[in-house]
Amino acid sequence: MPTYEYKCKQCDHQFELWQEVGADAPQCPECGAEVQKVFHPIRTIYKGSGFYITDSRPAAAKTESSNAGETAKESKTETKSNAPEKTTASATAEKVS
Repeated sequence: MPTYEYKCKQCDHQFELWQEVGADAPQCPECGAEVQKVFHPIRTIYKGSGFYITDSRPAAAKTESSNAGETAKESKTETKSNAPEKTTASATAEKVS
């Protein structure tokens, strides 16, 4: 059986009561007026390096995106020609002579 926290609507007296799930709310022990349950937010602890939108994607989506990245890298590679490049000093010497 859980413990519930209640607060009186008239005198603001707060108290806890151990009772069955779904049981009717009791009366205030101080003044006998109507009470209401007090709700608290749940405690959440995030551990680890973080949580991202990609963590919830199916495995197929991850492999497709990684394959697309590999083809993009392959197309960006540069090819060098075997011809030697002229330096600025040799280009200047050719103009002078």
